[in-house]
Amino acid sequence: MRASVRTLLKQREETFTVSERRVVAVLLANYPSAALTSISQLAGQADVSDPTVHRLVLKLGFEGYPEFQRALLTEVDARMNSPLSMLEASASEPHEQDMQQAMLGSLTLAIGHTAEQASRADFEAAVSLLADPARTVFCCGGRASSFLATWLVVLLSQFRPHARHVEPSLERGSEALADLEAGDVLVVYDYRRYQESVVQFARAAKTLGARIVLFTDEWRSPIAGFADAVLVSFLHASASPFDSKVPALAQTESLAAALVQRLPDEAKARLKRIEALRAGRVAEGA
Repeated sequence: MRASVRTLLKQREETFTVSERRVVAVLLANYPSAALTSISQLAGQADVSDPTVHRLVLKLGFEGYPEFQRALLTEVDARMNSPLSMLEASASEPHEQDMQQAMLGSLTLAIGHTAEQASRADFEAAVSLLADPARTVFCCGGRASSFLATWLVVLLSQFRPHARHVEPSLERGSEALADLEAGDVLVVYDYRRYQESVVQFARAAKTLGARIVLFTDEWRSPIAGFADAVLVSFLHASASPFDSKVPALAQTESLAAALVQRLPDEAKARLKRIEALRAGRVAEGA
């Protein structure tokens, strides 16, 4: 599976010349539509020559500008897919004899691809933000990803204070925004067919001074444009018409494991207190 064009641009940015980086800046500022024009129009927007754009496309591994555009159009189609459209598209395909094995194999590939394309810098940035006990952590997600935010709160609450799940809606989550202070963290899950209420809520939190950690897919939520850390997972399990959140769950648990490693003493002390409280051993003033 070839990485998305956006991922290729990020991965290979150190190999680009100054002129090529101007093209990259134009592409990322208006992705992917900036490249769905002629090569001359793209070159004009970046104030470079046509051959500069051509060299950039070759460096990305494409045979030429037409193939580059086809890859982007494929991304656009994939980004717009719904469970119904994927179910209709697969109706004529032969059924798997062993769906369990097919699905587990597909999920394994999705997790592996997520690991291969993961940004170490973004992961470490997320860990550093969540490891600071002075920051309250607000977690939210969309209709199909809110459960991931809930699970992250459960995990965080085991080893650090001030983690809460919020409703990502300006109408229903305004109380959480009222509590938010500059420097607090909003962890938000947002995947393709991106939910406008989630995007609006994240933008409002950013305006109030929140740091944003985004979990999203390879096509990237609009929130990626202002997030402090972006953790990308690959959603599509070929044996199912539904986008899988298993890779995102694996990312969530990886983040929690890294935080425990970063905060071993704090985690141990908090877990001891939690276990004592569960057992009814409440020390006065503790």
